Amino acid sequence: MKKMFLTGVLALAVAIAMPALAAAPKAPADGLKMDKTKQPVVFNHSTHQTVKCGECHHPVNGKEDYQKCATAGCHDSMDKKDKSARGYYHAIHDKNTKFKTCVGCHLETAGADAAKKKELTGCKGSKCHS
Repeated sequence: MKKMFLTGVLALAVAIAMPALAAAPKAPADGLKMDKTKQPVVFNHSTHQTVKCGECHHPVNGKEDYQKCATAGCHDSMDKKDKSARGYYHAIHDKNTKFKTCVGCHLETAGADAAKKKELTGCKGSKCHS
């Protein structure tokens, strides 16, 4: 009786976990070039393994959307002055948005460490814009 109960609990756990595991696609190989701006960035998923996919690939129409940032209809306005949700520059750099941006996350990661802040958020000579 105990074995049947444990088997049932295990089967239920697997059934619940499978859709969640299947939903997230495999991360692309390192070296993803984000080249829609003057200073391109090479993004490596391997250095962001502790970040959940949904923190960057935020929900669209209530569902996770694992598209590239500049996909048509998303952050596809390349005008640096465009501060709307469609503005690519602001989707990456703005610190005050509903969803955390690259710069917002890097500022949080750097904390009060000035050297790390420059390394992670600087425009030139940073880990992003080398």
